[in-house]
Amino acid sequence: MHNFRIATHNDIETIANLHALSWQNSYRGMLTDDYLDNHVLADRIQVWTQKINEPPAHQIILLKEIDNSVVGFVCAYGSSTDNFGTFIDNLHVLPSFKGKGIGRDLMKEVSNWSLQHFNQPKLYLKVLEDNHAARFFYEKVGGVKQADFSEIMPGGKSVNVCRYVWQKFKS
Repeated sequence: MHNFRIATHNDIETIANLHALSWQNSYRGMLTDDYLDNHVLADRIQVWTQKINEPPAHQIILLKEIDNSVVGFVCAYGSSTDNFGTFIDNLHVLPSFKGKGIGRDLMKEVSNWSLQHFNQPKLYLKVLEDNHAARFFYEKVGGVKQADFSEIMPGGKSVNVCRYVWQKFKS
């Protein structure tokens, strides 16, 4: 059975583990090996504990489950005033489930939520420039690269980032 649900306090460890695994699989060579090998999980547990225990009113964290197991999640911040729309802060799918439409389904759920709660059709996100698989996916689902800039990532490394925007997400 496939379904979506809102994350709860009981999901912190599951989300942090999925996030850490995703970064270890996707960001090798972009973030430091020391961070990915020794610090990413503890860091992600801290991040998700705060996001779930102290959520801003405009945050949503949705989980995608298949047969009662979490296979992906998305965290977004709705906005009716941001020039780029609702911000997708995190979108991660278990490596073994990539290419099965889960990322697209999660983005569609965020798009529907954004329209319903903020009357906002636009979405945007940031992706590491060297994360070619993610960039290919975002372009495949209609994202347009709008800007390039650099950011300091967890672990202290400066990376090049691209902003992708959707005027309206169409799955």
